[in-house]
Amino acid sequence: MIIVLVGSPLSGKTTLLKELQKKDIKVFSADSFITKIYKSKQKGYEIIKKELGEKFVNDKQVNKRLLAEWVSIEGNLQILNELIHPIIYEYLNKKDNFVAELPILTNSPIKFNYDKLILVKASSEIITKRFYKAKLTNPNFIKKFL
Repeated sequence: MIIVLVGSPLSGKTTLLKELQKKDIKVFSADSFITKIYKSKQKGYEIIKKELGEKFVNDKQVNKRLLAEWVSIEGNLQILNELIHPIIYEYLNKKDNFVAELPILTNSPIKFNYDKLILVKASSEIITKRFYKAKLTNPNFIKKFL
């Protein structure tokens, strides 16, 4: 069985995933996976560098903060999803019995297979506070995800 957790950024998906992992439940964190593939010489790094340009990468990794600002521009999230979601799908394909955090599923160009879908929600106020705590203070960026 595959269970997918969805929700806006900073809604609590990762926290829930960590609690499930403590109970020895197999989990997949899209955030952790992306951090790995955004390191130099990895698939995500190479595709960002090739398709979006060298300004989004340094010697070691993709500049996630700069990429997040870029994603706040209308249409760019879809572009990023089209580049990265196939890499996630390739990794998850043929795996079974896990809970996955896949924050943006509805706008994905890929049809991910799952048995159950759980929406994780938090209030706008809580999410806004979490954005500021993470030093993501661009109002347009925050508004886009609320």
